[in-house]
Amino acid sequence: MVELDAVTAAWRALPPGDEAVLASVVHVEGSAYRRPGAHMLVTRDAARVGTISGGCLEADVVRRAWWHTATGRPVVRTYDTMSEGDARWEFGLGCQGIIQVLLERVTSPSTQEYLAFLAAHRATRRAAVAATVIRTAARSTLAVGDRLLVDDAGICGGAVARTTSCDTVRAAAVEALDRGRSTLLHLGEADVFVEYVAPQPVLVIIGAGDDAQPVSLLAQQLGWAVTVADGRPGYAVPERFPGAATTTLRSGEGANALPIGPETFVVMMTHNYPFDAHMLPSVVALSPRYLGLLGPRNRTEQLFVDTGLAMPSSVHAPVGLDLGGDTPAAVAMGIVAELQAVQHGRAGSMLRTRTGSIHAPVETRGTEDFCAPAPPSVPTVCALTAYVA
Repeated sequence: MVELDAVTAAWRALPPGDEAVLASVVHVEGSAYRRPGAHMLVTRDAARVGTISGGCLEADVVRRAWWHTATGRPVVRTYDTMSEGDARWEFGLGCQGIIQVLLERVTSPSTQEYLAFLAAHRATRRAAVAATVIRTAARSTLAVGDRLLVDDAGICGGAVARTTSCDTVRAAAVEALDRGRSTLLHLGEADVFVEYVAPQPVLVIIGAGDDAQPVSLLAQQLGWAVTVADGRPGYAVPERFPGAATTTLRSGEGANALPIGPETFVVMMTHNYPFDAHMLPSVVALSPRYLGLLGPRNRTEQLFVDTGLAMPSSVHAPVGLDLGGDTPAAVAMGIVAELQAVQHGRAGSMLRTRTGSIHAPVETRGTEDFCAPAPPSVPTVCALTAYVA
């Protein structure tokens, strides 16, 4: 999600009144490099932030986005490369798929509300859902680009909140929040892309030696929020770990001083057995989603024996995937690759041995799936809270 942060930052950096076009992948059929939820911002001088393909569609969007949105209304542009027609040759697409891209001017109040909503929830590391109308039937009360913005507190805004479709779209959004997955919702009068926006994943590295530096850098490049902690003064400092939060633990201080929760990933790489034995009980008590320990398996087993702890299933030791190499960079690549695999529920194996699609298929839902009343935790009234720039 580094891309989304970069797109919203670029939008906020635009001079007042300056125009740009937001391009968002809203639906994919077949094979495509990027999945629904990919974003790209295009400025008047043809600069762009983010990507919506493997480099194939960007030039066309930069060239034609202004023309497509000349009326000021959002529009969905479809790129079809499943046939042997001209599109595959024109755009040089190696994938065989249909890619639908929503184009909208960022000066639109609706788009500004959407971008501000995403930026706010990314900043607070809270999950959110933006349900966007991408197709409408004749005489529909909805319009392409209309949205319902939903978070764990209920409905926060968007034009759909003021329509009769509010409850149906809200129920789909709540399900997306619960499942952590985007879907395509088919209504009788429109199709709606229900976009799940995940919170930024959090990694805590305990141990600030030289080998922790590439782990921090690689994880940040993949969008992780990184905290580095060490008990030695001068180790966990910003100069050694740019971009990461750094903490020097006081004597006797445990993991309670660190931002560890049930969704946090923790890697212990101190090379100091007594310090690991001191930290381990407080780390385990916080029940992180993932706990990786550097060193051989028998070292970790002995740590749990010496601390009198049962080893939870979240423990990965030795930490990392078996990629080969023993340099700090190679070890870091194996560690971060395992973090990414666990985060996305993958085995971390070679793609050539994978059966079926590389990416999870786009899920679709119909109106009949959402006829039941919303769960009690979801407000039954469409309360509006505007998110503005």
